[in-house]
Amino acid sequence: MQLSSTWSRARVGVVAVLCGLAMVVSACGTGSSASNSSKKLVYFLAPNTTPTRYIQQDGPDFAKALAKLDPNIEVKFVNAGGSSDTQLAQANSAIAAGAKALVVVAADPNTSAGLLAAAQQANVPVIGYENPPINGPMYAQVIFDPNAVGVQQATYFAQQVKAGTFGPGPVQVARLYGNKGDVYTTQMLAGQNQVLDPLIQDGSINVVCEDYVKDWAPDNAQTATDQCLTKTQNQVDAFLGFYDGITAGTIAALKSKSLSIPVYGGQNPELTGLQYMLTGDQQDDVLKAFSVEADAAAKITLAAIQGNPPPADLVKDTVDNGAAQIPTANLPSTHIHLEAGVDPGTVVQKAVDLGIFTWAEICTGPAAATATCKAKVG
Repeated sequence: MQLSSTWSRARVGVVAVLCGLAMVVSACGTGSSASNSSKKLVYFLAPNTTPTRYIQQDGPDFAKALAKLDPNIEVKFVNAGGSSDTQLAQANSAIAAGAKALVVVAADPNTSAGLLAAAQQANVPVIGYENPPINGPMYAQVIFDPNAVGVQQATYFAQQVKAGTFGPGPVQVARLYGNKGDVYTTQMLAGQNQVLDPLIQDGSINVVCEDYVKDWAPDNAQTATDQCLTKTQNQVDAFLGFYDGITAGTIAALKSKSLSIPVYGGQNPELTGLQYMLTGDQQDDVLKAFSVEADAAAKITLAAIQGNPPPADLVKDTVDNGAAQIPTANLPSTHIHLEAGVDPGTVVQKAVDLGIFTWAEICTGPAAATATCKAKVG
């Protein structure tokens, strides 16, 4: 089984902690090593290198949180490279290695039922994480409430429509969704539509393009944006996305054509989303405190290993995943947006306050030359 080797985030402290705990990650410089047979194994199955958060943030945070709860648990990390077949093989290998629990961000929820069936047959609990598997039984899942995220994005966008930001209507809007069939996509879209449908029906908004973005990938979003611009002959008032990778793809397409069209619908966030807020290319974002989700997942995982019900203080809802009602911890998120006359650094500071990124990390790439970054890091 191929262990993840992409622990690229420059958080030396996190890496040092993981190395000190003898975690099996290549960033420690030790390569793979035999597991301590006295420890209980938990596997964290990441979907891909995009979004980057699962490798750079959630994974290390989960390992730290679980180690505090029970130092006799060893966490191993694997990365599916975007392939459900690979992820299924990784899950089977983890089960064969004696895993006591699997924490899974699905590589493709639409084809994840086999993984859940294999875990059920082996009596290994699965904890779904953020973009969970579907169409099968799970012990529980933890997620930043996708319906609420969609509502947050659409509410802000609707406010701009009603305020006349785009001029007299109807506002010509292009909408780019996430990977088709994902729990997150389906529920986020429901949340957005709850707010936007009345404006579409009364003619305030005209949706000129809409498309799903396979794997939430920036390059696929860029292609979809290019196709929309060609279809409409660049007659688009605004793009509304689902996630920072998607907005980054849209912004890349617009820049390649020297077009200035506002982009809304950031979420997660990625570094690019916060950087583009500083440059003014992206109007808003939904922040998720990754460490909070990782901590909740650690508590749920420990309960699963101990054979206890999911913690009632965290797991208060259920979600139909197509095969079962899954006990779910729905976490709250924070919406931020640019405001006229307000330093964008004041807005992005909220992401720093939540511990998602540091200013040193944000002030790279497209944001490095901004006034905010010159003031923050020189």
